[in-house]
Amino acid sequence: MEPSTTPPPTSGTPANPPTTPSDAHPKDVIVGKVTRGGEGPCYGMVTDDGREYALYSAAGTKLTEGDTVKIRYEPLRLKIYCGPGEHVSALEITVVR
Repeated sequence: MEPSTTPPPTSGTPANPPTTPSDAHPKDVIVGKVTRGGEGPCYGMVTDDGREYALYSAAGTKLTEGDTVKIRYEPLRLKIYCGPGEHVSALEITVVR
């Protein structure tokens, strides 16, 4: 049997590189380190890019300073002060191990 002389099919080269990330991040999720812990309802955290958040959650989740957390949030609608940073309501708090 003789080898084929037909070249394999190719998908071609893209005209331009993508302009947006291929894995888009949700806009209502932040990840960072706890700077003010406890059993709530107020906590503090800072993201890797240095953005500070003041979190409010009535769930009673115990957080320890230094924990890495993933927060699903929405704007805080209560008139409450939870410390320095952007005030948000933590809908779901997950400690990342």
